[in-house]
Amino acid sequence: MKCHEKLPRKFPHTIKVANVVVKVYRGKTRGYDLFTVVHYRDGKRDRKVFASFAQARSHAQEVATQIARGRVNVLSLTNTDRDGYVAALNRLKPLGIPLYAAIEEYVAARLHLQDESLLSAVKAYARRSRNHHDKRVAEIVTELLDDKGQNGASVRYIQSLRSHLTRFAEAFHCNIGSITAKLIEQWLMSLKVGPRARNNLRMSIITLFHYARKHGYLPKDEQTEADLVDKVKDRGKKIEILTPAQMANLMAKADGKIALYLALAGFAGIRAAELLRLEWKDFNFARGHITVAAHKAKTATRRLVQILPNLARYLRPYHGAGGHLFKAKDDKRAIGWAKRNGVAPWPVNCLRHSFASYRLAATADAARVALELGNSPTKLFSNYRELVDEQDAAAWFSIEPKRSRKVIAFRAA
Repeated sequence: MKCHEKLPRKFPHTIKVANVVVKVYRGKTRGYDLFTVVHYRDGKRDRKVFASFAQARSHAQEVATQIARGRVNVLSLTNTDRDGYVAALNRLKPLGIPLYAAIEEYVAARLHLQDESLLSAVKAYARRSRNHHDKRVAEIVTELLDDKGQNGASVRYIQSLRSHLTRFAEAFHCNIGSITAKLIEQWLMSLKVGPRARNNLRMSIITLFHYARKHGYLPKDEQTEADLVDKVKDRGKKIEILTPAQMANLMAKADGKIALYLALAGFAGIRAAELLRLEWKDFNFARGHITVAAHKAKTATRRLVQILPNLARYLRPYHGAGGHLFKAKDDKRAIGWAKRNGVAPWPVNCLRHSFASYRLAATADAARVALELGNSPTKLFSNYRELVDEQDAAAWFSIEPKRSRKVIAFRAA
């Protein structure tokens, strides 16, 4: 800054031409004054820095004048155009919507409607809306989860719904009636998940939309937008199992909870989540079966799992025990141990898959094995048929404890 330059008392300094305002800001760098002119043109912020206030003020004046002249030129309309412009503003005034916003919305709507009249589409929507009360997605999700809990849905199912629909509600901060099938499909594609996960999410969303329709948040006499979302083809992953030699090697080394977990998962086929919920009172050693209660099962259906002879020998030291068998993350600890002791990488669900394959080969009875697993016979037969033979099955179910091993102490029942 020049020493004789006279500065205004206050900054930012305002330059005004007609109804256009441009501001000059004062700052310092390395002890020197700098003056910045800031203004907006066509919705974009523009700034320019000057070493002297005089230059900055001159530039601000020029910018303000140019903008003001541009606006005057825009408003240089014919009498007919001016009357239409004023009439449009008056029509929009009660709604508080700028003219350009109204035009943008109208054009976007007409593009979606193609040749159909916007007014006729709005009237049709209004007719449908009279019979239902639209509601925010997040509110309906909360209602649905509460309803499922009160009506006895399994903990696992509610957890799955909560996980899926919380993500959905976070993506759609709007009323459920404004969500189209196309928007749902675009959201599912954006998640970059596999076919099975995508189909599971789709089913949870359909459940949400059906609940909304049932409770009057969507038209009751129409198919929901979620129903229009196509199911993607799921070819499934290749089933991977352990060989009898691999399992025998693991069981020869395992002790305590590791051995107990591997034995129950591999020789009874019980799911990891179900094992973590099991208690010793679920074991009927006299009759030779394990009860997986409905509230502990993934499918919310009670089932009995037979205690096979080799599994019975692993369980013999625990007769009379009480309480839960496992704590949280014991399943992950067991799998981590197995990886360090000869089976790495660890195939997903390989113990359950192994049991199903060898049990089906041993019994040739898909319905029976499906009951033990809590699966459908069709799925069981299609997934596990011909993976192993009877000799493999005999080798698998002949694996037994062959030495004195460490046993966990549980409290008495």
